[in-house]
Amino acid sequence: MKRYLSLDILRGLTIFGMVFSAIIPYGVLPAWMYHIQTPPPNHAFDPTLSGVSWVDLVFPIFIFCMGMAIPFAGRARIEAAKGANVTKAYLGSTLVRFLMLWLFSYLYVLLNFSTAGGWIAQLATVAGFAALFLVYYVFPKNPQGRFQIWANTNKRIIRIAGVISVTLLIAAGNLFLGEEVSIYRSGIIIFLLAFLYLFGSLIWYFTRDNLRARIVIFFLIVLFAAVTMSYDLQPKMYAIKEIRWFFNMEYIYFLLILLPATWVGDLVRARVFSAEGYSPVKDAPVSKAVKVFVLIYIFAILLWLMFALYGKWTLYTFLFSSGSFALLWFVMRNLMPVYKKETLLALVLMILGGATIFAEGSISKSPFTISYSFITAAISIYLLIITDFISAFNPRSMFVRIFAGAGSNPLMSYIAFGSLVMPLFKLTGLILVYQAAYPAGWPWIGVARAAVAVLLTMSIVAYLSERKIFWRA
Repeated sequence: MKRYLSLDILRGLTIFGMVFSAIIPYGVLPAWMYHIQTPPPNHAFDPTLSGVSWVDLVFPIFIFCMGMAIPFAGRARIEAAKGANVTKAYLGSTLVRFLMLWLFSYLYVLLNFSTAGGWIAQLATVAGFAALFLVYYVFPKNPQGRFQIWANTNKRIIRIAGVISVTLLIAAGNLFLGEEVSIYRSGIIIFLLAFLYLFGSLIWYFTRDNLRARIVIFFLIVLFAAVTMSYDLQPKMYAIKEIRWFFNMEYIYFLLILLPATWVGDLVRARVFSAEGYSPVKDAPVSKAVKVFVLIYIFAILLWLMFALYGKWTLYTFLFSSGSFALLWFVMRNLMPVYKKETLLALVLMILGGATIFAEGSISKSPFTISYSFITAAISIYLLIITDFISAFNPRSMFVRIFAGAGSNPLMSYIAFGSLVMPLFKLTGLILVYQAAYPAGWPWIGVARAAVAVLLTMSIVAYLSERKIFWRA
């Protein structure tokens, strides 16, 4: 299956943001370096705070990337099922992928013992990472080299060994390290993504050739969100422990980001697989200077929007933001018409989101607001265009190789720092260097340390990706 480099880069950037934001210094940085609703120094959740920081953008952008990828993978599975019952094959593979992703949300948590003291816990965590390798490794269709040929020949043995290893490690962690095994111990982000994948894949499949039906479903979800939010049903249901372990109403709310992304994915996939190929920036009938100007303009208005969303949203900021994005759509329609549909969708989402802020009274990730979904989906589209420029200007740069490589291997990228790099630091003594790299009273050096650590992790994953070593649910 052909890959879309820009999507991999954007996915890699979001994974960097998720891991980076989790390991930066706690409680000592400006409020815009954290989730708006959990401000420093205590990071106590305050649902009355309104606004969006860069941290609040990371997860919805990842959801957008997931939505874009659904048509790519979905069409490939449909084509592979020709001659069989396509619907049955698609539904079966979707259910299997959902279950494997749902299972992953538990396994990587239950196999991470790195917070416990002693070298045995760290070694067990690395062993857990290796066990996940056996369970989620993608066997290549055309194996090359002795290892790949051997692995493909022994697929079933490797999978069984992985299942046994995972089971034994979790049991040992519970018996000897005191790790709790519970249905309530899951990685909330992967858990939520599993359900989003399930719902999004099903909606896309049954509306893949009927955009109007998908639009109707989108607005039905808007109506559902508006009604349930007005009665505070989401927090009420989430407060019930016996319900929240398997259902969260936000599974449905976040479809407001994922469904527009599936349409963008449909557009881009058709271009990527066309006879002409897809090089939107390279093939644009304008000079490089104009392309650079467009890139700077997109970056500038996104930066402005971040300031506007972080502060108080007023009629003036709404009008200025809408006008700026309307001008961008006009520019793209005339200079780079390949983007006219995407930028029109982004403009509509931006205007709807900006207007909805006034109706809802605020914009926030928690509690979830409809305006948050509209605006973050619009931002995701513009960021995707920016990554098109990046990949066009220097496709073999180290930046592109690291972020595209890590972005094409999201499961491994997401857990590699906590389940591989950090326990290895502790086992080898490099943890002393890591700790010394954040001197007391110098929080921004701690930020730099976090960035370097995540880049190191992503470089390792990118190296494996370039050698066709992937994990997939």
